[in-house]
Amino acid sequence: MKKIFLAFPLCLVSSFLGAAPVALVSESTEDAGSKNVPVSRARRTFELPEITAEEVAKVVRPGTLLALEDAIPQALRKNLGLAVGRVERSIVEETPEIAEAEFDPKFSFSSVYDTSGSTPYWKNNSTRTSVQGWNNSAELSKKFSFGTEAKVYGNFNRGYNLNTGPYSADSSVAAGVSLKQPLMKGFGETVNLAPLVIARQNVLKSGLSLRKATLDLIYDTEVAYWNLSASYALVSARLSSLRHAESVLEQVQKKRRLKSGRSATLEDVLQAEAEVASRRVNLVRARQSVENCDDAIRKLLGEKGDEDEALVYRVAELEETPENRETRSFGEWISAVRVFDIDLQIKEIDREQAALNRVVAENADLPSLDLVLGAEVGGRESAPWDAVRGAYAENRRGYDLSAGIQFSVPIGFRASEAQLRQAMKRQQNVEIEAAQALQNAMFEARSAWRSLEAARERLAAARIALNMQNESFKGQRARYSLGEATLTDVLSAQDSLDAARLEEIQAQLDVAVARAKTARLDGRILSENGFTWEEIDYGNESEAEAF
Repeated sequence: MKKIFLAFPLCLVSSFLGAAPVALVSESTEDAGSKNVPVSRARRTFELPEITAEEVAKVVRPGTLLALEDAIPQALRKNLGLAVGRVERSIVEETPEIAEAEFDPKFSFSSVYDTSGSTPYWKNNSTRTSVQGWNNSAELSKKFSFGTEAKVYGNFNRGYNLNTGPYSADSSVAAGVSLKQPLMKGFGETVNLAPLVIARQNVLKSGLSLRKATLDLIYDTEVAYWNLSASYALVSARLSSLRHAESVLEQVQKKRRLKSGRSATLEDVLQAEAEVASRRVNLVRARQSVENCDDAIRKLLGEKGDEDEALVYRVAELEETPENRETRSFGEWISAVRVFDIDLQIKEIDREQAALNRVVAENADLPSLDLVLGAEVGGRESAPWDAVRGAYAENRRGYDLSAGIQFSVPIGFRASEAQLRQAMKRQQNVEIEAAQALQNAMFEARSAWRSLEAARERLAAARIALNMQNESFKGQRARYSLGEATLTDVLSAQDSLDAARLEEIQAQLDVAVARAKTARLDGRILSENGFTWEEIDYGNESEAEAF
């Protein structure tokens, strides 16, 4: 028998082995004419009741009821991948403070004692020379946003000189200020605040990346939820198929016992028994698909995996309600996608950073030309306190005023010019990446919109086909009971009915997944699940559990 594979999610694929092609046109059993009246009457005896939830529960052993509105908040609280993203964002949030600390005042102090001479001072030698000194300095400096560097400093030095006579002491005290202002390289707030601006932009990018991860998690959780729902529907379909196969086997066995001209052969009985066994194999695979899909959603919910594996979550049934229909036109919807798309927002920040890095590189390619100013007062005496008083006594005070220009330039500018070329190329590359991100977003949105529309059309067609195949199957069984059809006809109709059921489940799942995708692209998935960005950005962070 020919096999087919439907486009179910990975956790369901193994359950569909053995399905037969869907018969697109079913045979009518209500044709006009008296010869069809017995068939019409006989087919009513082959009506089977619907599969109940209790029967499904005997196969999969469902446990706790999980609603989608409960699953998504739990995933946001406990998902390990999202927890890593939150920690990474908190790490990036520290970088602006690090960059801003560059402009904090800095204090430095040094105290150095040294001695030098031709002979050590402890040796009494008439020819020795010795100089001893104790040098102390303190400095308070600060950098400003225009590149200005200002310093306030103070020095205290104490020296002892010895040649051939006794020691002579010398003390000096000085206090002053100095100012250095770049005029070319390093000048301006744009250049000096660039690290701080980039750090703050990286915080924005980190927050946007976390938002994207959050939206993806909500989408993945919703898809996993509907996959599990579809796997339950698959179990129900496999149970129904098994029940039909058992009913056909019972019908064949009855015909076998008749031993009339219309009786079934031993080969018919064996073939019907083989079909029952095949349906039981498919049911086992369907049960496994439920377990696999249950594991998938448990992982998204942040569970540890050591829960009772015999029980699986119970979930809602697949169903599309009229309020879930898109009311906007495609043009309105895709415009909303373009405004909302987080990747495009991140690329816009990348463009701003690339432009800023180019400005910094252009500034670094300039020569260094600095204006330097200084003013100092001091006193020098033999005794320390006399030196201190001499620093502020007008008639004894010494002073030092300075003003000048410092200029330096590398020969060739090779490094700075290469860095500037790199910055220009990076800016060009970011522009291309931004255009590519927009292109990808638009084509992804177009594909999602078409997928949703096509899924809805397939679902409508699949439901019609399922009704037709169900009628065809009952008609073939009625004909078989009257001796007007073979067992092969009955089994072929049953395969087509099974495939039609799977096609309906697949179409229902496709609609649910496509709806979640379109809601993810335009951001509605957030509000539809009862969240706002304020709650996502910081509210859930306070509720996040320790891992």
